[in-house]
Amino acid sequence: MRLFHARRRSITTIAALIATLSVAMGVFLVAGAAATTPKLATASAPAAAPVAPIQASMDTTTQPSPTAQTATPEAAVKETTPADPAPQLAAQGSVDSELAGSVKAIDSANIITDPAWFTKAYADGFRLYVMHSTMWDSCTQWEHTLPQLEMALDAGLKIAVYTRDPNCWEAGIAAAGPYVNRLQFFALDVEDGGVPVTRAMVDGVAATGVRPVIYTGSGMWGGLQGATTDSFSDVPLWDTDTSAFPFESWQPDHLAPAPLPYGGWNTPGTMRIASQQQFEFNYNGVAIDLNSFDASFLTVP
Repeated sequence: MRLFHARRRSITTIAALIATLSVAMGVFLVAGAAATTPKLATASAPAAAPVAPIQASMDTTTQPSPTAQTATPEAAVKETTPADPAPQLAAQGSVDSELAGSVKAIDSANIITDPAWFTKAYADGFRLYVMHSTMWDSCTQWEHTLPQLEMALDAGLKIAVYTRDPNCWEAGIAAAGPYVNRLQFFALDVEDGGVPVTRAMVDGVAATGVRPVIYTGSGMWGGLQGATTDSFSDVPLWDTDTSAFPFESWQPDHLAPAPLPYGGWNTPGTMRIASQQQFEFNYNGVAIDLNSFDASFLTVP
């Protein structure tokens, strides 16, 4: 019995020793594995950016700047697209973009009371209205001058005035009242039964700030002016040649019929600026004369 217990103790001791060695080996193996296994880089990896700063960065890079916001897509289109021609009065010294080549013009000494008459004229392509601004055969200012000029301007037409007697030039211009600075010109009328124009008349008109123009024709000018026939070629010529033609097919052309040289005019350097082409045409119930004007001459606002 004592031998059995001794052996038992020996066996127990050996078993304990083996267990101890096993534990030690386990620790050794675990430690070795830990030493040879790559570590996760959780500590050194960059941290994810907070949501709020990212959102702020997106707002900054995608939203237009305050300066850019002032230029809307519509504004950008307008800046790069040429403006459509509009029936506006041209600025001083320039030509209305709509006026190219020759334009239709009306001259008349008759009463017009309906604003729609002028609106219709503009719609039909007329761009200039020239009216007799004093009472006929008189230098007295005409009561209809201001209302008719105003209606013409309101309709988009440019304006000018004349008097049958060129001696009435001063009263004729004054009759335009507040619209004097809107006059394209004052026409000194030189025709059969009238009086010759003088340099004093031309200079007097110019002194008011209104451009002087001479209205006449090749068959009238020489007989009235006599020795001064070639003395006024520096003044723009409103010529007349009243060949008949139907209004429905009429297209403005201030060089038709072909210009006839006279009085120093209708040369390459002194070409007429207008041609009166038909007398007493009935237009919407009013007798008018039909004219073609050089568009580049119409420069007053």
